Formats: sequence, C-alpha cells, structure tokens
Amino acid sequence: MKAASRSFWMVVLIWIVTVPTGIAYLLTFYPLPDVNWTWLAFTVALGFLSIYYPMVYNGKSIVLFVWFTLPVFLLYGLTAEVLVTQVIVIAAVLAKAHTGDVMYRLFYNSLAYFLLSFVSAAAYALTGAHIGTLAFGALVLGIFAYQITYSVLYDAVFVLYSRLTGRMRKNTFKETLFHYVRLIIIVPLSMSLYYMLALYGFIGYFLVGIPFFFITLVLRLNTQQEDLNDYIESAGKIGRQLTAKTSRKGITEEFMTETAALFGAYYVYLYEYFEGWLEPRQFYVQGEKSLPPEVRLGSGQGIAGRTLTEGTGIIFSRREQWKDLAMTAVPANFESLLCVPLTRNHKPAGAVVIGSEKRDAFSKYHLNVLDLLSSYYIVAMEKAMYIEEAEKENNRCALTGLFNYRFLEGQLTKDMALLMHGNYTAVSVVMLDIDHFKKVNDTYGHESGNQVLKQLGRILQENCPENGTIARYGGEEFVYILPGFEKSEAVGFAEMLRKKIGETGMVIGGSLTGNEENQVIAITSSFGVSSAPEDTDEAMALLRNADRALYIGAKQAGRNRVGSYVK
Repeated sequence: MKAASRSFWMVVLIWIVTVPTGIAYLLTFYPLPDVNWTWLAFTVALGFLSIYYPMVYNGKSIVLFVWFTLPVFLLYGLTAEVLVTQVIVIAAVLAKAHTGDVMYRLFYNSLAYFLLSFVSAAAYALTGAHIGTLAFGALVLGIFAYQITYSVLYDAVFVLYSRLTGRMRKNTFKETLFHYVRLIIIVPLSMSLYYMLALYGFIGYFLVGIPFFFITLVLRLNTQQEDLNDYIESAGKIGRQLTAKTSRKGITEEFMTETAALFGAYYVYLYEYFEGWLEPRQFYVQGEKSLPPEVRLGSGQGIAGRTLTEGTGIIFSRREQWKDLAMTAVPANFESLLCVPLTRNHKPAGAVVIGSEKRDAFSKYHLNVLDLLSSYYIVAMEKAMYIEEAEKENNRCALTGLFNYRFLEGQLTKDMALLMHGNYTAVSVVMLDIDHFKKVNDTYGHESGNQVLKQLGRILQENCPENGTIARYGGEEFVYILPGFEKSEAVGFAEMLRKKIGETGMVIGGSLTGNEENQVIAITSSFGVSSAPEDTDEAMALLRNADRALYIGAKQAGRNRVGSYVK
C-alpha cells in the first residue's frame, strides 16, 4: 500500500492522537509500579517469538502472545502491559519488514493493540477484579471478561483492516469457532503463569512459559513435516496420473486442475517460453479454464518473467510484495503467490504461477513440491511429444508431409459420427488429381515429379481450413475432409484452390532434358466434390462419390475443372 494513500494517513493521524497521548496519560496518572525488568524482558522475548514462530492450524497462523502479556497486566497493571505489548508488536512488524507494507502495518498494529489492551482492561475492571489479586474466583471471572472482550474486539479490528486495505475475506465458521475456543487454552495458561510468577518468582518462566513455547514450536515443525509428507505423496500420485496420459492437451488439463486442488489455489497460470519471451497459455480460475490475456513477457518482466530470469522459484506472502510486478489483471482479493520456472534439458520452457486468497498461504516446502510437480509435468509432456511424433510419422506421407490414407479413413469416420450426433450440419469431401501427371514424370523424371508433389502438398496444407483435414490419397490424388461445409461451400473452396494451383508455377531441377538449371512448369488439377448427408450418410460412400465426381464430372469433361456428385 502506498504511503500517500488516504487510509494510511488516516491511521497515522488516529495513532498520533491516540497512542502517544494514551501512553503519556497512563504514565502520568498510572505510573509503573516497582516492576521486575528481567521479567518484562522475558515477556517481550517470549511474546516476540510466539509471533515470529506461530502455531499453524489448517494453513492459518495462530498467535497466542497475549497469554504472555496478560500476566504482566495482572501483576503490574495496564501501563506495564501496554508498554510490553507495544514493544512486542513493533519488534514483530520490523522483523517481517520484507513482507512489504511495513509502515502501514506498524502504525495500524500499534494502534489496534493499544485499543485492545485499553478496552480489555476496562472489561476486567468492570468485574470487580483487582490487579495483583490471588482470589481464584474473582481472577477467573476477570480474565474471562478480559479475553472475551479482547477476542471480539480483535475480530472487529480484523474486519476494519480488511475494509481499509480493500482485501475483504470472511472467516469460515470453523475458523471463527476455533478463534473463540482458544479461550480454553489462553485462560488457564495465563492464570498458571501469573500464579507461578506471583508465588514463586522468575522460576515461573522456566516451569510454564518457556516449556509451552517449545511445545508450540515442536508442534509447528511436526505439522509442517506431516503436511510436507502429504504433499509429496499427493504430488507422486499426480505425477503417475500425468505420465499415464499420452495427449499433451490432456496432460496440461490434468496438471492445471490437480495443482489447483492440491494447493487450494484460487488460480493457476501456465506460461510457455518462445525464443526470449513468455506467453500465457492456460489460465485456470477456481478449477475452471479461463481465457488467458494476450501479453508477451520479456526477460524479467512480470512475476513469471522474473522467475524465469532468476532461474528459481519465488514466494510472495501478500499482495504488496508482487502487485507492482504483475503485468496482467489480477483480482483484488488475491494475496499469496507461488511461482516456479519450467525447464527442459536445462533450458527455459515456461513458468507456473499459483495464487491464493489467503496471506502467508505458501511456505518453502510448497515451493519444493510445486517444483517437483512441474518436473513430473515436463517429463510427461516430453513423453507425450515423442508418442505424438511417432504417431505423426505413422500417419504421414513421407514425401509430402500430409496425412496418409490410413489417417484419412479414421478421421472421416470420426467426422461422420459427429455429423450423425448433430455436431455438424454437413461434412464435405473434396478430391483432387493432377492433370496429366504421367507426362510430367515422363518428360522431367520421377525426381521432378516428386518435387511437384511436395510443392503441391505445401499449397494444399497452407489452404486447409482450420478444422479441415488434408491427406494424400495415393499417387497424385489428394483429399480434403471439410466438416461444416455444405456442398456449395465445398465447390467454391475447390474452385478457389483450382485457380491457385493453376496460377502457381512449380519449380523443378535436374530434369531428364539435361538442363541442370531450375525450371518452372505449370500444372492444372481436377476436382470432385461430395457432401453428407445430402449425397450419403456413409463415410466410404462419401469418398467413392467424390472419386466418381472427379472422373466423370471433371476428368471426362475436359479436366482443370470442379465436378460435383450427382445422384
């Protein structure tokens, strides 16, 4: 958040009026009693550590430092508790300055916790409990009043902060319930530490305070290890699913949806690398495929570009850290981001970016797991690419690079099935043949004839409609399958192609005439057109009809023309 924003200066102004004035008031009218500064120093240290190393529940940090500061209030009163809390909060914010927005959080948290201390202390006083009391009943009632007020006011502060920063996020019922269940933990802990300090002195920190902190630290580490094991197991399962697929499209879709589910990510972006820049290829938002923006990211540009340049993954805990880097529109509720580069044979291949609405949603081990998952993705894609290339070789004509008859037959069967299911209104077949091709071979040689076939193959491929199929039928015959083309449209397409072929000179060299220089010859072609369901509803009958139209309607009619099948 920029320092010049209205909400920032509003918070600063309220802080100036409230916190320094409030502390001065407390020091004047409620001065510090004879305090044990060693105890206060230990409280500050333990409170700071409890913030810096919080417990983690369901991916959310749980800070319990109030159970260290509450005994200070019970021992020495509000003035001491306010000062200790302010030192802890300021130290914690400055220790995490790398997370961005440090000045805003510094003033806001200082103000918020001052109000929490002041109002909670008032609730404690209203119960009739006194500072320094050892009466169990009065102490329990006072602490419960203090902590309930503290929790309710904390929720209000959270909502206000969300509104001021524009990052509204509602807690789930489970999270809210757990927030108040923590009272069961904090109240007895606070009372235990207070009684130990009041009755036995400094030893209380060693008997209650320090052991509990280390317990929370062990639980935190244990939880992280369990989470890591679960993530690795899930990543391995996803990796096996990816390698079982043979389609690159299917692998990408599986990777995107499973990655989003594994990390609980609101969105997943996949970028591909093309000769020095990145282009977004797949965007998944809430598990659904979304249209990626049209943008190119150069070296170091955007979040993905920066990751690719640095060659390592990046974690962003909150929006302030990455919002100035983003090159594409991102919804306002996105907070945490995780990005890793994709590499293939030690060369850049792209990048993956995942995002969450939660702050601090990702840790170092998330980065490692995503990197592992990305490696599975690259390996699966390479395997699929090899399989597709092998299938391509089996389904392609070695001379022209066009599909062969075997592929043509299978594709026509598929398109006719789609026609029968209502996916298309028509399917047309256009068959063409080079006129007098035998004369080309006899005059210039078969090598020159092959050169003509190659050049014609390129022309046919370049003019193939987006959803059409072009194949070499055999010899000098070629076939188009045109889904969605009515017969009149197919005839118009054939006529356009006939003219283009006739106007294009074919370059040949090394002919039988002994002329080693390249020559340009002209060829013509004849076409036959048939359509389904107008002419037939059978795939092979559609081919035969186009063949008949070619020879009767075009060849026998004088060649270099388009014939249309007539029943």
